[in-house]
Amino acid sequence: MLLFLPPLISTARADGGVVLCRRTATPFNITVFFTELPLRPGPADLSVLVEGTHDHSPILDAQLLIELKHEGGTIIRAEATRSQARNKLLYCSAINFPLAGRWKMRVHVRHGNNAAEVLNDLVVAEPRPLLLSYWKLTAAPPVIFILFIINQWLRRKSFS
Repeated sequence: MLLFLPPLISTARADGGVVLCRRTATPFNITVFFTELPLRPGPADLSVLVEGTHDHSPILDAQLLIELKHEGGTIIRAEATRSQARNKLLYCSAINFPLAGRWKMRVHVRHGNNAAEVLNDLVVAEPRPLLLSYWKLTAAPPVIFILFIINQWLRRKSFS
C-alpha cells in the first residue's frame, strides 16, 4: 500500500510552507511563507521569519503588520504573531483571500526603535473546479476496484 503514496504527495514543505519571498530591509532579513502556491481564494496561512542582518539570529519580539491590497481596491490588514504559529521562530497570520487577481503585499516589521517594510506582488489564482479539488479522493475507489478485479482474475487463471 505504501507504494501508492509517493504519486499522491506533490511537494515537501518546511514548517512555514513554501517560500514566497526573501528580502533584506536593514536591519532585518524577512522571509515570507505561504502554506501552498499558487494561492487561491479562501483561507491561507501566512508565516514570516524575521532575522537580524548581521548575525542571522531570529528576532522573537517584533511586531508584524501585514497589509494586502487587491487591484480592485479591497484591503486586508492582519497582525502576525508567534502565538498563532506552530514553529515558534515564525510569526503567523491566517488570511482569507476573498478574490482572485493581483494583490500587493506589504509587511511592516517593528523591533524596538528599528522598523522596516517589505513589498511584494501576489497573484491569487482562480478557484479550482470542485471535481479537480478532490480528484485524489474520487480516484481511489475505482483504482481499488480495478486492482481487486485483476487480483481475482489472476487467481482464477493460476488455479486453472
